[in-house]
Formats: sequence, C-alpha cells, structure tokens
Amino acid sequence: MVRRVSWVIASISVMVLIMACFAATVFGQSGGPLEAGIRQYQADNYEEAVELLKKAREKAPKSTEAAFWLGMAYKQQSAFPEAVPHLTDAVTLIPPIKEAIVELIDVLYRVDRVAEAQKWIAVAERDNIYPAKTAFLKGMVLVKEGKYTESIASFEKSKRLDASYTQSADFQIGLAYMMDRKYKQAGERFRAAITQDPVSDLASFARRYQDLVEDRSWAERSVRLTLNVLGQYDTNMLQEPYAHPDIPDAGDQQSLAMLSTARVDFVPVLPGKWLFNAGYAVSSNIHEKNVHTHDVLVNNFSLAPGYNFGRFAVNLSVNYAHILKRNPSYEPYSENFSAGPLVRIPLTEEQNHILELYGGYVKKNFFSVPIDPNENQRATGLDSYLSWMWLFNNGAILNLKYGFLTENADGKNWSNQGQRFTVNSIIPLPWRLKLQLGGEFFLQDYTNESSISAFNKETRRDKTYTGLAGLTWDLNKNLSLLLQYTGIRASSNIFIYDFDRSIYSAGAELRF
Repeated sequence: MVRRVSWVIASISVMVLIMACFAATVFGQSGGPLEAGIRQYQADNYEEAVELLKKAREKAPKSTEAAFWLGMAYKQQSAFPEAVPHLTDAVTLIPPIKEAIVELIDVLYRVDRVAEAQKWIAVAERDNIYPAKTAFLKGMVLVKEGKYTESIASFEKSKRLDASYTQSADFQIGLAYMMDRKYKQAGERFRAAITQDPVSDLASFARRYQDLVEDRSWAERSVRLTLNVLGQYDTNMLQEPYAHPDIPDAGDQQSLAMLSTARVDFVPVLPGKWLFNAGYAVSSNIHEKNVHTHDVLVNNFSLAPGYNFGRFAVNLSVNYAHILKRNPSYEPYSENFSAGPLVRIPLTEEQNHILELYGGYVKKNFFSVPIDPNENQRATGLDSYLSWMWLFNNGAILNLKYGFLTENADGKNWSNQGQRFTVNSIIPLPWRLKLQLGGEFFLQDYTNESSISAFNKETRRDKTYTGLAGLTWDLNKNLSLLLQYTGIRASSNIFIYDFDRSIYSAGAELRF
C-alpha cells in the first residue's frame, strides 16, 4: 500500500514537472511575468514584452525593475508618452534604477517636455550618471530650446568624455550651427561626421544635410544682388480707352519696351530673435515710342526691422519710392512713402501655412501742381492687407490676399477707397521649370462727383481685372530665363478710364 502511494505521488510529480516545462516552453513565463517579459524584450518581441511586463507591474506596482523594463519596451515601440510614467517610477520609487534616468531624459525630450528633461539632467550631472550620454542628451534638449551655443558646448563635452560619441556629436553640432544660420561651421561639422565613418547611415544623413546647408547658405546669404532685364511688347502703353466720340486719338499706343532692374538686399543674421532686412532697387523702363512722356527711372528703398516672438513675428515695414519721368529729360515726377507693422503668424508647426497682416500709413506726393486744383493727386491714406500662404513640400506655393486702401487726395477728383483680391501660385515642373499663375480684381470707388463737365458729374467707379501667366527656367542658382504674359482689363463708368492692355515679356534674371 505504501509502495503504491509512493508510486502515485511520484507519477503526479512527474506530470506536474512535465506540465510546468510545457507551460514554460509554450508561454515563456518560467520565473514569472517579469522574467518572461525581460526575455521577450531581449528577443526584440516588444509587443509580447509589453503585455507580460504590464502584468508584472500589476503584480508588483512598486517594483522599479518592472517599471524600467516596461518603460523601455514602450520606448522601443516609439510609444514615448506611454513610456514616461513607467520610467519616472523607475527613478522615483525605491530602489531607483540609475540607468533609467538617461532613458527618461531621452523620452521627455522626444515628447517636448524639456523643462522636466532639464530637471533630470541636473540630477544625472549631480550623481555623475553616464556623464557622456548625459552631456549628449543635454545638447539635444538645449537645441530644442534654441540655445545653440550652449548645446554645442555640451556635445563637445560628450566627445571628450567618450570618443564613441564623436561622429554623432559632430552631426548634431552641424545641425545646431545650421539652425543658428552659421552655415560655414555647419558644413565643416557635417564633413567631419562623414570622414569619421563614410559608410555609416549617419554619414549618409550628413551628406544630405551638407547639400541642404549649401542651399540654405545661398538662399539666406546676407547680401544679395539681383539683376533683371526684360524685353517687352506693350499693346496699349498709353492706356488709351475704347473708341468714343469725345476722345481724340492719343497716338501710337503699341510699343516695344525694356524694363531693367538692379536690386541689392541686406539680410544680416542678428543675435537672438531680432530680425532685419533692407533693400535698394533702381529700375528703368524705356520705350520705343512716346519716350519723352513715358520713360521712367525709379529708385526704391525698403527697411524692415523686427522681432520674432516665437508664435509670431512683427516687422516695421517702411518703403520709399522716388520716380523720375522724361519730359523730355528726366525730372522728378512723384514720390511714395508707406510705413506700418507687418505681423507674420505660422499657423502650423511645420510653418507651411503662414498668415500675414499689414496696416500702414501711405503718402503720395506729385512734384508738379496741376492747373485745376480738383486734379491734384497728392494724397495720404491707409494701405492694409490680409494674406494666407500655403507652402507645399514640393516647392509649390499658393497665396490668397485681400487688401483694403483709402486715399484722401488734395484734389476732389482723386479721393477714393479700394478693395484688392489677389491669388498667386507657383507650380514646379520638370526640367527645373516653374509655372506662375495669378490674378487680381481691384474694385475702386471714388468719393466725389467728377468736376469735369464731359463726365456729367459721374462719381467714378473702376473695376480692374489683371491676369498673369509666366514660365521660369532656372538654369542654375545664378541664372533664370523668364517668359511672362500680363493682361489688364479696366472697366469704368467714365469712358476715359475704360481700356484693355496686354504686355508680353521675355528676359533673364541674374542672382549673386
């Protein structure tokens, strides 16, 4: 009887052992969910690891080891928000796991909780926890805060502490210099990152950024010179109205012309968030016919100091134009001045949707005074607009704009207010071609009845429609060829201002 009982007990023990081994093999839970979860993590089975480690945390909610491994499993799945509370427990519960601090800093950086990341960086520096990795992560956080000089010093420190960080640190230093618009230094660091291990993935990224640095360095150069030369054919340079019995022929309105422009822009890189740009342009428009009445020479000055507040930027936009007109030699004809705040607001984090608001004071002065005081065009007023720009990833641009202006003229015939509706687009095409399409509707209502008897005391109402189509061929970064058509239809209740006009242009643009 005793022998039979012993045999039964032995049989049961063997069966239990076999079932335990089978369960351990099938479910991988030998030693409990924590050990099984760690094995699944080490085997790169992160989904299985998460499920097992969640059970381990439920079983032992105060276990810092379970918290650490669950946070790491979430991190490996790029589930950074889910990783934060578990890695936080791993460093705050008893006993804390020191390895968890640098991992917590990393995920806090990735979810943009930089203030908390800085707090744990201070702890890691105080306790000398993985000093090279801590210095590297501190550099990453400082870049996100826009503290580029401090970030570069931190990356340099990580290199001194551990040579294995050299390539990664140089790459990140290159990014910091690029974001600080120091493109020469950025290019040097990217080249250094490539040299250290030319076949690595990081070197491949560095090559791409090196090309981007060269493009940005060109696009954001401090001093820019642009030269334009356009040959034109104008079908109605005199803006001669449609045939009317009260209007004599104004002359030969069809003419060839040449429009030449030279422009210098100064856009320096200022410390911090200050902004500044200034420009001077001189343009000449000479014609085949009517040269003594329509050739002009225009000098234009612009200035726009400003400040970037982060969520928006504000510039004080100031413009002045001085116009000389042939009569028959060049003489001062008019001058225009405008000044006002320009607010630019990125509507998305990617800054591909931008809203602009402008409102400014305008003054127009004409140097000659007409005999009839009612025809005096000297004026002051307001110019304003609201603009939305959509920047596409492929380089395309769409811009919608609404403008409102008022002019209080010295002569009663010229006081008016207007509304301007504009749409413009740039569409990239193959072979470095760009198509430009645009249109404008300008509705202009004058304030007073006309004093000219031939107009029967009409209060002038103008509607002007403008269409534009252009093709640009960028041969290289310095030279582009241009073709453009501009069509204008002016509709007015006063016959003398009712006309149409077409301008065909072809030429080149040089950039330095």
